[in-house]
Amino acid sequence: MVRVSDQSQSAAQRSHDPLPVDQVTEFLLANQRSICGDAVDLSWGGLQLRALKCRSVDDSWPMIALISYDAAGLQVAYGMPAAFPYLAHVIGADVSSVSRQDAASLVAGLWPTPVPLASVADRRRIKDSWSAARKASVKLDFATAQEQLDAALEVQTRLFGDADFTTTALLLDLAMVLAYQEDFEASQAIIRRAGPLIDQSPRAEDRARLAGYQASIAALQGDHVVASEFAKNATDKWRQITGSDDQQALLSLFQADEIQATDAQPELALSLAREAAILLKVNDPVSAYAKVSEALFVLNSSRVKPPIWRSEILGVLGEASSAIGRASAAEAFFEKAISLRRSLQGDGAGMVRLLLAKGRAYQREEMNANAIISFRQAIKIAKELPRGSVAVRVDELIPFAKAVLAEAEAMSSEDDKLGLMTELYDAFQIAFVPGRDEVIDLASLQMADADPQLAKLVSNLKQSILAQSELQGKVAIEREKPAAERDDKLFELLTKRLEDQTIQSARLRDLLKKNHPEYQRFGESHAPDLNLLRSALKHDEALASFLIGRDASFLQLVMRDRIYITPIAAGEEDLSRIVRGLRKGLEIEGGSVNEFNLEDSHLLYQTLFGAVSEPLSRVKRLIVVPNGPLSTLPFGTLLTGFPTSDDYRDAPWLVKRMAITHAPSVVSFVNLRSTRPAKAPGKPFLGIANPRFSGPAPALPADAAPSCNPEGIALHSRFDSLEQLPDTIDEVRSVIASLRVDGADLFSDRSAKEEVFRNGSLNQYNLIYVATHAVMPGEVACQREPGIALARPSEIASSRATDGFLDASEVAALQISANLVVLSACNTATGSNSTVQKGDALSGLAESFFVAGARSLLVTHWQVPSAATASLMRDMFSAIGADRMLATDTALQRAQGLAIDNADTAHPFFWGAFSFVGSGTETVFVNEAVS
Repeated sequence: MVRVSDQSQSAAQRSHDPLPVDQVTEFLLANQRSICGDAVDLSWGGLQLRALKCRSVDDSWPMIALISYDAAGLQVAYGMPAAFPYLAHVIGADVSSVSRQDAASLVAGLWPTPVPLASVADRRRIKDSWSAARKASVKLDFATAQEQLDAALEVQTRLFGDADFTTTALLLDLAMVLAYQEDFEASQAIIRRAGPLIDQSPRAEDRARLAGYQASIAALQGDHVVASEFAKNATDKWRQITGSDDQQALLSLFQADEIQATDAQPELALSLAREAAILLKVNDPVSAYAKVSEALFVLNSSRVKPPIWRSEILGVLGEASSAIGRASAAEAFFEKAISLRRSLQGDGAGMVRLLLAKGRAYQREEMNANAIISFRQAIKIAKELPRGSVAVRVDELIPFAKAVLAEAEAMSSEDDKLGLMTELYDAFQIAFVPGRDEVIDLASLQMADADPQLAKLVSNLKQSILAQSELQGKVAIEREKPAAERDDKLFELLTKRLEDQTIQSARLRDLLKKNHPEYQRFGESHAPDLNLLRSALKHDEALASFLIGRDASFLQLVMRDRIYITPIAAGEEDLSRIVRGLRKGLEIEGGSVNEFNLEDSHLLYQTLFGAVSEPLSRVKRLIVVPNGPLSTLPFGTLLTGFPTSDDYRDAPWLVKRMAITHAPSVVSFVNLRSTRPAKAPGKPFLGIANPRFSGPAPALPADAAPSCNPEGIALHSRFDSLEQLPDTIDEVRSVIASLRVDGADLFSDRSAKEEVFRNGSLNQYNLIYVATHAVMPGEVACQREPGIALARPSEIASSRATDGFLDASEVAALQISANLVVLSACNTATGSNSTVQKGDALSGLAESFFVAGARSLLVTHWQVPSAATASLMRDMFSAIGADRMLATDTALQRAQGLAIDNADTAHPFFWGAFSFVGSGTETVFVNEAVS
């Protein structure tokens, strides 16, 4: 609130002259950064007032200025509408007999649309959260930025709704933050929500900025043609705002004439630079060079020259110069950009992008040593950024890998080569990979036996992060709805809960860091160092992980004595196409199984492992950390050699050469190898088989809605499409007999209900075997996440805990201590399509059981046939029953080998669906690692 007094006029003058509204308006614009409209005459508290309706330039919040004359002169009071009674009191009104309700009605009548009486605290909360989001974004810590933007939007939308400049500006920032995290579905949903509002804005700048955001999001998504169209649209709009066109700009550029400066010129310059960067992606370096050169000229000609924007433009100019073969000029531009940014922000996240671009330019010129130095500097800075920062993406590291491999090839010293490879391995670990999950790593750490307090703290943190993730999903669903469909009270409640849960997670992380410094790596974003990983491997083992880019990829094969990093001549789209083709041969059509493409299976093996076939031939156990399209295909179905016949029995399957384990992540593998369960659970076996899905449906209340409910409670109608699975009872009984265990618990028919998982004794079982339907999103009515179907309830469920479907999020919240969980159902290793596209190494139900505490898992990748599955499981568990020291992945390998040797089950459809998930040395009955 401000008050202005003016005693320069006489009382007579003051009583006859009109109030100087124009002077007040100019004063508020200059000093309070507010734009004010027409004045309204009021009679209030015994005074004749004039009220000016204003808007803050900074955040578009409504403000009000009250003007009056009294004996002291001109009186002006300025503040938020909620402070109207106080503002009137300051300039002399008698407000003692005026109610706040009357004040609210009067203020509301000043604006054509309702104006909330927001508090200073509300405004401060939005401002502080938005500022924190921008600071986090500068550090490329987009997860934190998303949390802060959600908090700001909760207050903003509650007070002002969607149709407000600040709301749409916040939404655009959130759309970008989500796109940087590669959550493009949510990002585009927000653009669809905000776009129509911005299209109706009277400000041309708003529409220009929207086009720029759309260009950046499309570029992050890899659709550079669409991005180029949006970028050009944004530039054209800024040209219209500045009153220039591209022909005039080019004439000015080449003739060095002055152009008329406008406040929008820096925005035009930045838009041109963005357009140039995208043109480089579509291989048009000449046009890109012209655009970014114009951008620099426009910025130099503007009244305002943001130095950080100059650094951005110089960096793009360096890349464009390199692309057209001007290496010396490129180096000079990069040095200027780096020097300027360092002077402004130090060695922060922005420096990472410039150094990566400089490294790419050097690598393009085959100046590999210089490229490695630039990449090394970028990676050093990136490692200091907060956990989860999206500092380096996969495609940005591929030129680094090419430079390293070229340098290594020229080295004669094996130690020097190992040093370079180690450096490249470390760089790969900080690359942003969508789906890389902190909870997975924490779940593996929770199994530590040395310190029960540590295990409890980790469990609490894991559950807090899960709750936070679930709330984020619910907030996103509400946030993306149009205003007419959104429940504002629910959105406010969810956002408040999310804020509280975020604080709780941060507190638990701080406790873990403070009380257990040996687990400091969980405050970092990269995996354990290479020496720790190598020491966790045996001499006949190897761990394979993949860096999958859009156009090219790399394999990291780590062994006890060395590391191999080799290029893969296929990007994400190529690998997806091959995997999709192989998966078609594992489906049933017309009542029979399709032919499996043996040649393509060998092609994929050669593509992935051809360069390391010799060292791989010495491996007896392969641990695979898959991601992207590779997460949907069991590696045992790959062929190590070209098929010589159509007989599946003769094919050189990879699983016949080695046992194969799928690890959720490198961190989880190291944790599983370095921790031991405190003690074996007391009960040997829990089996769930053939739940009863049929039965009379309970009567629905007259007012019950048959549609999907927001709480996620399963509808009774979901069970109608599920067939009974009588063979699964014999399957589970056969496994119990093969294991030779006493005291096994088996629940089937109506006893195979959801309460079995919630009776408090689940963590007492050593082996949990689930043989029922796994249901994917969309397969049954209202199913929004993967789940398993259990016995149909006899009454209408009042909560998710009793509705007969155990969803993935419910599984993750369970407490499990089993050495092995078997999910003998269809597609238990697979999540929704969006999950797979995000690159999860382990997704769906399998991930949830691992998070819940299962030390190892046996999961499926497609529909499994009952008879063949029963035979496979009998052979596997018979081997374990006969040799309790036998590792589970080895037992699976042997059982799959027997299936391959049988002409009736040699097709991989019958044996290949099952994958073992763990670290590779787990056994069912003992806790010690075995070979």
